[in-house]
Amino acid sequence: MRTSAGNKAIAVAIALLASAIARAADLDHDGLDDALEDELLQRHAPLVLLHPSEAARPGNTEWLLARAELEPAPGRPRRVLAASIVGVFPPRHPQDPEARLRPAAATRAGSADPRDWVVYGHAFPADGGGVLLQYWFFYPFNDGYWLFDHEGDWEHVTVQLGADLRPRAAYYARHFDSHPGVFFPWSALTREAGHPVVLAGRGTHASYASGSDAPFWERVCATEDPARAAQAGCTTWRTWDGGTGGVVNVGERSAPRVPFLAWPGLWGSTGRLGADSRTIPPHGPAFQLGWCSGGGSGGCP
Repeated sequence: MRTSAGNKAIAVAIALLASAIARAADLDHDGLDDALEDELLQRHAPLVLLHPSEAARPGNTEWLLARAELEPAPGRPRRVLAASIVGVFPPRHPQDPEARLRPAAATRAGSADPRDWVVYGHAFPADGGGVLLQYWFFYPFNDGYWLFDHEGDWEHVTVQLGADLRPRAAYYARHFDSHPGVFFPWSALTREAGHPVVLAGRGTHASYASGSDAPFWERVCATEDPARAAQAGCTTWRTWDGGTGGVVNVGERSAPRVPFLAWPGLWGSTGRLGADSRTIPPHGPAFQLGWCSGGGSGGCP
């Protein structure tokens, strides 16, 4: 027969276990249950339409790292390292924050296999309540016009959810308007079920809601209707679909669910005109102005 002391000990053990389970459900410490983050990111992942003549396709970070070298920034002793930032840099202690990748020239076309196309998701509490869902697209090369090309291209859109977790709006980032981007009410967007449609600018991969939303110098798919995309010659990228790389929840910079998130280096190299990229390649998502834009206090630890 159990004593009261024994019952008390069991109760304490159960309470500790429940507390541990509760903590384990939020491994990135942003105040949101990890399983809920994954579910929401999957539910509203965008449908991206690529221009018929897009020559710089998407990819993913592991795909690029297998085809790149890592080197210190100019002014440091030159020492080419292994082609994996994960193996070279512990996530929280980068050896050189200005280090940069030097991808092989062949990576500029991206991957021809949609199974390599990954969307990196970031879910966090919004300022004033609700949740923000960011979707970061990675392209190995930005094939911009004139002198505006560069290696490495991170683009994103953000879906805004209310306190009831229903979508209210979305922000489409493009070029310098990227934190968070251009605002669209949910009702104004073309959608496939709960998935907003994104027209990716040819080469630049900037995000647009429709043809009329894009400036005259951008080229996007001639339709935002997914049912007509194939007829228009556009590639339909359902980012949540099993035929692609899917949506990967990256977590938070202080507690990343993917190692690359905490690396502050550049996703490409720079050089003289005609050599390497002509403009500066970007840092990763967690080191861009758009990261956690609109987030609540302490929402992105």
